[in-house]
Amino acid sequence: MKFKLILITIGCFFILSSCKNQDSDKNQDSSDKNSESVTDIEKSASESLTESGNNKDHSRTESTSKTNSKESTGTIEGLYIRIGKEADRNCECYCLDLNFTSNSELCLSPDNIYINVKFERINNNLINVFLIGPSDINSEEDKIPWDKFDRNIRIATITTLPNGELDLDWLGFSINGDLAMDYAILGKKTLEGKFKRK
Repeated sequence: MKFKLILITIGCFFILSSCKNQDSDKNQDSSDKNSESVTDIEKSASESLTESGNNKDHSRTESTSKTNSKESTGTIEGLYIRIGKEADRNCECYCLDLNFTSNSELCLSPDNIYINVKFERINNNLINVFLIGPSDINSEEDKIPWDKFDRNIRIATITTLPNGELDLDWLGFSINGDLAMDYAILGKKTLEGKFKRK
């Protein structure tokens, strides 16, 4: 009887042990599947977030470049006429063609002296004006030392005003970093002042 009892106990032990191993294997398989499933979900979520982040970054980049493009060329480009000189309908002298992508011509003296300039936008409110050179040289322009004037020092600044007008402050030409006193007033009478869209 003892012997049978021992055999039954050992048998029960093996049966229970084998059941635990099967449960353990099932749990392990289930755990592995869950782990794989969680890993797949995490990968998918991570890829989705990365893709979403890239799309947001791309959208932000596109939005920023559109904004920068608007800021750099802006809606302020165009033809302006000096306030008080509206009689100059053909823009013979008192106009300003604000353009950030190519040179523009400015009048220093009606029917006499014209220069080519470039505009450089510093921020939303400030634009620097730099001399490129004389437009067409005539006899009076021959007396002006164009080749001595600095090209990297601004000759004027333009401030944008909230009402859409521009305010041009004439600074004058420089030679070796110093104001060229003999030519300081060139452009002051024709260009300095407020401009409105033509």
